Amino acid sequence: MTYVRSWLLLVLGLIAGAAHCQPATFGSEWQFARYLADKEATDEALFVLQAFDKNTLTVPQRDSLAYLRGWLTYSAKSLDEAGEQLLAVSPASPFYLKAHYFGAYCLAFQNQRDSARAVMNRLPAPDSTLRELRAFEQAGLALLQRQYGRYDTLRQQFTYSSYALSAEETRLDAHRRALLAQKRRSPALAGLMSAVVPGSGKWYAGKARQGIASFLPVLMLGLLTWEGYRKDGPTSLRFLGFGSLFTVFYVGNVWGSTLAVKVRRDEFNRVYDNKILFDMHIPLRNLLNR
Repeated sequence: MTYVRSWLLLVLGLIAGAAHCQPATFGSEWQFARYLADKEATDEALFVLQAFDKNTLTVPQRDSLAYLRGWLTYSAKSLDEAGEQLLAVSPASPFYLKAHYFGAYCLAFQNQRDSARAVMNRLPAPDSTLRELRAFEQAGLALLQRQYGRYDTLRQQFTYSSYALSAEETRLDAHRRALLAQKRRSPALAGLMSAVVPGSGKWYAGKARQGIASFLPVLMLGLLTWEGYRKDGPTSLRFLGFGSLFTVFYVGNVWGSTLAVKVRRDEFNRVYDNKILFDMHIPLRNLLNR
């Protein structure tokens, strides 16, 4: 299999070299790359496309090249390169709308939400479906940035009747409600609670098992420390050893409780960010990936 693949790459190298020397063959070589892409030979298709010298190409040819490279790297989940290539497609290209929508999505996925919003704001919306799609994608970005007022303004353009958008519009509304209903737990309060009753701060943070796991060793070490003090006195090795361990576990329990609140909050936000991004992606596939 490796032998066959090596021969295939050699043949592609010869073809790509010919494309580099003969710009007039761009159309046939680009079609060949598309054929490879359709056969899911992504690496081979990219190998062909990378051989072209952009300086010898016309603007439409550069747009076609950037679009196909962007789409191939997007399909391969290399979103950094995909976004760069897709957003290089010019407004004169027939691929412009699809390329820039997916390019903006790449930026949103990489947490570059302001840049994604700027791209979305520039996109044309010549009909009602595209206007609703643009409002939907911008509303998704607003939720990712927790800008609820902006989301409420944008959702006024939702019709909840489009086959490609209605289910996702309803889910975005549900995500908004869930985000607003999130309990605002205080890291400082969690630390204070664990200082009074070890483990209770983690219980408060929603980590009940971790709370129990913190409480038991602190309690045990506390009892052993007290026993060492009562029987052997404050200068005994027994008291000092168990006292040192108790202090370490007690302080760790307090600090861990404050972190538990932050971790739980980050987990919650990450789950909903992924849900929002997933729902933003579906209409793009339904409406633009044709």
